[in-house]
Amino acid sequence: GFGHILYVGLVVLVLVIIGLVGWKVFQKKTPINSNSSNSTTSSSSNRVSSSCLATYHDSNLCHFSDFSNSFNKSSYTATITEVQNGTTSTMTLANDGKGNTKLTGTSDGSTINSISLNGKTYIQNNGTGPWIEYSTGTSTSTTNPTSSMNIGVGSSGITFKYIDTQSCDGLTCLKYSVADSASPGATQYVLFDNSSYKLREWQYTDSTGSSTTMTVSYGTVNITAPSPVQSL
Repeated sequence: GFGHILYVGLVVLVLVIIGLVGWKVFQKKTPINSNSSNSTTSSSSNRVSSSCLATYHDSNLCHFSDFSNSFNKSSYTATITEVQNGTTSTMTLANDGKGNTKLTGTSDGSTINSISLNGKTYIQNNGTGPWIEYSTGTSTSTTNPTSSMNIGVGSSGITFKYIDTQSCDGLTCLKYSVADSASPGATQYVLFDNSSYKLREWQYTDSTGSSTTMTVSYGTVNITAPSPVQSL
């Protein structure tokens, strides 16, 4: 029914968002130009790949790359807001770092809840009533929502530029603009903090004015099986 369609749409959107903010800075691809005013050629930290520094001359971006490579193993909660054609959709995606996720989404007056736990997917329509347990084969879309992280600073058509520092959730974040030749007219920004170099915020506005903003916080996430449950 409509609830399942909404669920699929929300999951797809989350996958797209996570994919867009995923970074693999040092890849064996043609390097791009970096206009970062925050760059450095000093290999001051053992955590930073020397090859990454040699290519991009930006230790902060290389620190961010190190963290992003294991982002799917982090315990985090992402809050996502999308505004499109006057309609605002909100989603909260919690990941326990073990491949289990919990998604709550609201769009155009409809609510959907989803839990992916130990290879099983549970869906609750409209936020009430029993949870429906789907077959194991339907859980792959939410088991690892960061598996499609594939935008690399070394990827063809992707460029970045350091903008400035900005306060984010009580931290100091480094803000970069991201340009993708495949999305002309779109504006993207990524923010990560300057201490742990974790992703904190991603902003995207396309050429039509539709926008998506995602903020990420980190902490212990416990995901448990819902109740009551009906098998599909």
